[in-house]
Amino acid sequence: MQKLGNFSWLTAGRARMASLAIVLTAVFSLSACYDKFTLSSPDIGPDGVIKNAQVYNSFGCTGNNQSPRLVWKNAPDAAKSFVVTMYDPDAPTGSGFWHWTVLDLPGSTISLGSNAGAAGNAGLPAGALQGYTDYGTSAYGGPCPPVGDKPHHYVFTVYAMNIASTGLTAGAPGALVSFVAKANSIASASFTATFGRAGPPTTAYVPNTPTGFTLSSTEIPANSTIGNNQVYNGFGCAGGNISPSLGWSGVPAGAQSLVLTMYDHDAPTGSGFWHWLVFNIPPAASSIALGAGVLNSTTLPTGAGQGYTDFGASAYGGPCPPAGDKPHHYIFTLYALSIPDVTAVVGPNPSGSLLGFVTLATATAQTSFTATYGR
Repeated sequence: MQKLGNFSWLTAGRARMASLAIVLTAVFSLSACYDKFTLSSPDIGPDGVIKNAQVYNSFGCTGNNQSPRLVWKNAPDAAKSFVVTMYDPDAPTGSGFWHWTVLDLPGSTISLGSNAGAAGNAGLPAGALQGYTDYGTSAYGGPCPPVGDKPHHYVFTVYAMNIASTGLTAGAPGALVSFVAKANSIASASFTATFGRAGPPTTAYVPNTPTGFTLSSTEIPANSTIGNNQVYNGFGCAGGNISPSLGWSGVPAGAQSLVLTMYDHDAPTGSGFWHWLVFNIPPAASSIALGAGVLNSTTLPTGAGQGYTDFGASAYGGPCPPAGDKPHHYIFTLYALSIPDVTAVVGPNPSGSLLGFVTLATATAQTSFTATYGR
């Protein structure tokens, strides 16, 4: 599985970050009623079932992985650009699954051709690009739900934007693309299609917190407010962005590895926001040191790695909710897994959703606490 590791949007200089921060302060409103603004796909029939040509080709699926043709009509005349997204809210990951994002489509665009989502952007208008999906590529990734699940719903959306460019690059995860799109759209149009795979249903994970399995942080007590040292430094926030220390006890017998996640379900992205992902933690470990969540960390427990967060980096990213929002809830969760190495399934740099999928499929127990932060 291709892994881009493209963090250029995070390091593009003060001018770019300042302009993006201004963009993100816009009011979150899909304002005005453009009832005639529509989105459709000639490649997805009237029954709304996605065909094999659009299905993923991996993880047990054998489709052609070609993005469908999309056509939109009656967009607002004031649209300066468009953003297209494809999202599965039913994916058993803890945050759904971003299958496709297309950024900075010119305001004159009215359609995307079949297989426009191929890697390399050759099928897109000049200046447009694709964001980083939960499969770990900057290209279209088709449906591939678990065998036996009820058919999943795939929501295709086009946003008419009041800005000519999002300021993002191919390293921008779906949640970040959606955040910018929702913050700066004049109007949007959507349709939903379905796809499922027949077979015996997979047993769903039932959260289990054994007595004595606990997780805590010296810097962030449970149900407290997160301090500035742990807040993000960017997008209008000026925190220290230092990952907190964490300690735990009572790891269940038989656990072969541990996964730690930090997730904000209040983020206005449509999928929440993954702030920190640590995997392959040895079951004998009992803590993570203060500040260990830096890029290419050398102070995490031996053998542990970090996944690709919704900030677009394999490192800790602290809270930075929109100014004026009610305080967001940040959930720290430690999972005990029945497998020793998640990278054997998802590669070395998984997104939050891909890591969440494997975690929930192999977890035997979990423990968590929640803290808040608002601006």
